[in-house]
Amino acid sequence: MITHIVGNRPQFIKLAPLYHELEKAGYEQNIIHSGQHYDENMSDVFFEELGIPAPEVNLLAGGGSHAQMTAKTMVGLEQELLDRKPELVILYGDTNTTLAGAVTAAKLCIPIAHVEAGPRVHDKENPEECNRIVTDHLSDILFCPDAVSMENLQREGLGHLAHITGDIMYDTYLSIAKKASGGQDASDEEIVVMTWHRQENTADRERMESILRLVERLECKVVCPLHPRTRKCLEAYGLLERAEAIANFEIIEPVGYVEMVTLMNRAKMILTDSGGVSKESSYAGAKCLFMLELDVWEDLVRDGWIHKFNPQDEESVAEALRFAAVAERVRPEERPRYYGDGHAAEKMIKALEEGGLIGK
Repeated sequence: MITHIVGNRPQFIKLAPLYHELEKAGYEQNIIHSGQHYDENMSDVFFEELGIPAPEVNLLAGGGSHAQMTAKTMVGLEQELLDRKPELVILYGDTNTTLAGAVTAAKLCIPIAHVEAGPRVHDKENPEECNRIVTDHLSDILFCPDAVSMENLQREGLGHLAHITGDIMYDTYLSIAKKASGGQDASDEEIVVMTWHRQENTADRERMESILRLVERLECKVVCPLHPRTRKCLEAYGLLERAEAIANFEIIEPVGYVEMVTLMNRAKMILTDSGGVSKESSYAGAKCLFMLELDVWEDLVRDGWIHKFNPQDEESVAEALRFAAVAERVRPEERPRYYGDGHAAEKMIKALEEGGLIGK
């Protein structure tokens, strides 16, 4: 039995291709959902669109502080893993769900595979960085999306556990892009697609106001599937009406992955604070403004594909606006190619079998 532990949108997207490949190979699997994303539009719709079965259990651990969410997930996971006795736990990304899964499985002596291992922003004040580091160091096999991630793990003494497989989100993107009605013709309105959810960008009123001021200054329609937590924060700070009054700002409900790919495939630029979406921008052909001064994907930052900035620094905002003014869609043959060939799931299964972590 292989147990997948997931809790949010990017993890569902990473799970899908690996689940399907393992199913084709005849492996018994189950899915545990931490409940970190508990809104239907942020959770259920993804399982339906991606063709993966509903989780066998939802731990309902969403809400609360980092410590509360991690603790609730660990308590629930411990009993579930004791009952199921999996031969392998597969973890995804860098969330509190990932951290809870790593600590719980390690203490129960269950082997761990970490999908999307090795990315670093080199800032331990970033909560996801802490989750990544702990998970990588507790795992038995590590799957890297790119060469930079492998180099990071080698520096940390984990290179012998690591495999460069490419980004498994690219596997999903390619399969969904065939269904999505993306693309742009001369009659299509140019848009910027925005996602906004990180704690660093929602924790205080001034930060949120600075982001709204930036949106006002963009000379383009901005479409934002608004994260439930961001909506709550805007309401709490009395900023939701102001946001809704911005002429070029279209706030919509959270969308499934097919619709998100469709939006990205129309976009002239992506405005985000999501590590996953900033990387997906290179698949969609829309350059990315990243609303934190973090090197989320070092190759894309170096190449000028991702432009990081501080919404509360006027000089930084001015540079971001110059970047946005000249942004335009990039043809497929000119897009970056750092994240594999769309066959990451197959490479992961081969590495698991060759490493003796799974076998029929």
